[in-house]
Amino acid sequence: MRTRQIVTFLLCVVMVGTVFGLPANVQAQGGNLLRNADFEGSFVNVGGDSTLRVAENWQPWYVEHQATDAAGINLQPEYKAAEAFRVHAGSGAQEYNTFFATHTGGIYQRVPVTPSTELQFSIFVYIWSSATYENPDISIDPNNVIVNVGIDPFGGTDGTSANVIWSADAEFYDEYRQLSVTATSQSTAVTVFVRTAPLGFVGTNNVYLDDAALLPLGMAATPTTPPTNTPIPTSDVPVPTQEGTVTPIPTIIPIATQPLVTQPAITTPTATLPGQYNSTVLYTVVAGDTVWEIARRFESTVDAIIDVNGLDATGFLSIGQTLVVPISVNYQQPATFTPVPTQAAGTGGQYPVTATGSYTVLGGDTLYSIARSFNTTVETLAQINNIVNPSLIYPGQVLTVANTAPVQATPTPVPVQATAVPQVTPGQHVVQVGENLFRIALRYNMTWDVLMQANGLYNPHLVFPGQILIIPQG
Repeated sequence: MRTRQIVTFLLCVVMVGTVFGLPANVQAQGGNLLRNADFEGSFVNVGGDSTLRVAENWQPWYVEHQATDAAGINLQPEYKAAEAFRVHAGSGAQEYNTFFATHTGGIYQRVPVTPSTELQFSIFVYIWSSATYENPDISIDPNNVIVNVGIDPFGGTDGTSANVIWSADAEFYDEYRQLSVTATSQSTAVTVFVRTAPLGFVGTNNVYLDDAALLPLGMAATPTTPPTNTPIPTSDVPVPTQEGTVTPIPTIIPIATQPLVTQPAITTPTATLPGQYNSTVLYTVVAGDTVWEIARRFESTVDAIIDVNGLDATGFLSIGQTLVVPISVNYQQPATFTPVPTQAAGTGGQYPVTATGSYTVLGGDTLYSIARSFNTTVETLAQINNIVNPSLIYPGQVLTVANTAPVQATPTPVPVQATAVPQVTPGQHVVQVGENLFRIALRYNMTWDVLMQANGLYNPHLVFPGQILIIPQG
């Protein structure tokens, strides 16, 4: 008789799992469809890469750095097991981070389900984003790290897909918060995602994840901070495009058709302006623009531009959009771009007669943003200013600018000379193509900040092939 009761009980358990769309092998986990949901299992090097050390059953994902991105934009995070003091519960948690860099990415897991099952994904997230390292529990000048959780109801593994249903943007620091999102499965599998995207890159951006759950909606607990779920189309997936900013992916426009940035006209304000502002500038948005960059250019603020133009909190801009930029009485328009004589064609010069002038680099400028402002290219600016490394410009530097690409002259053959091999002594390292400070530090079993201090570096991205670094001993 007792045997019959046990069999009947087990059949009921299997039937309940079938009704709720749960595979029988997860019933012992309280209905949680995720594997290693508490990150207590082992951590493995994905593809043998020690910088991609992820909890078993989970996978890393991130938007890759593009050649047109400025230095420090969209770099691969380092993934590893979190230290004990960052664990939410139990003994394990996932960490990933970037230093002096932005990223768009996180982790994901693909899970088999029954189609047409309404599911809720939740996870606890902790953000430490700090310009300094004085206190690991306090974020100082954080980089506006935007956090979302998502579900792809079709089971895809592309974090930038329009199929992914994301939670509303969240921003918080120095505490664990539970985020959640709901969706109805459209296939025999769904994929859950965590996505973070810092707007800035000064210092460190550390993300910690623990205690995830994927449950049928009827079994899901009420989240600590329930967000509103809204599908995000492909064009709205935030991808950092300039230093210190995150903007929606712009429509790609060939450089020849981009509007030339001309001197904006100062206008009389037509609405009440915030605080210290008493007039405005009309500005037409071009590809790659961000509210932060426009505010810096006109000595305004992000909040003032968003308020006057009725933008949403993300500062979403459209190419061709006209913005009213509040400016103060002390604002001075930059000098009008004045052409100066250049070498005439046929005199042996490399460039044709064209409009050129000078530009003084401001804090936050990149060669890419300057080239875009003057309707030219990074390569042109680098050539006419004898810049070997396009990432090496600094505030106060005066650049020669030209709003046309150079005409390449036929190079004069030069004798091939043997390249001198740097003489390296013990305690030194010659930077190789593709290396960065983090990987070099990892090779010598030390941290990147130790290498920075030993070599007097102020930006961990400013190392170049052939550079000799001092490796601290002992």
